Amino acid sequence: MTCPKHDDLSAYADNRMRSGESERFAGHLAGCPICRRRLDELNALRQSLRELPSPALGFDLAARLKDRLRAAPVRRPPARSFWPDWGPPAGLAVAALVSGVWLGGLLIGGGAVSAPPAAMARVFDPVPPGGLCAAAELCRLSKGMQ
Repeated sequence: MTCPKHDDLSAYADNRMRSGESERFAGHLAGCPICRRRLDELNALRQSLRELPSPALGFDLAARLKDRLRAAPVRRPPARSFWPDWGPPAGLAVAALVSGVWLGGLLIGGGAVSAPPAAMARVFDPVPPGGLCAAAELCRLSKGMQ
């Protein structure tokens, strides 16, 4: 087993490892003097931190904070308007829709119907308008020439 990372060593010192990992780690510690020394340093640090004196404030901090919290007015966020959130995307969607309808009108013929509706249906013929005929029979049938 390779030497573990510092986080794993700290977890072992804090008894936060699973039982299988802890047993395997203990086996490694029995044969590795470097890890034993690092573990001893962690335990010494923990002990010295526990021995530090706890400072006395001389007043009740919790009571002062509770008084401040009670006295402070409750601030609510301002109501958000609908338009700042949806305004720009809605404007872009409307512009795209209008330009699509306008371009579609240009493709159909400018909005003015110059041919009867039956002639406009020739788009669905086997040979589109302006296309080359593969067979003469198809061209004569689609053009109404019999």
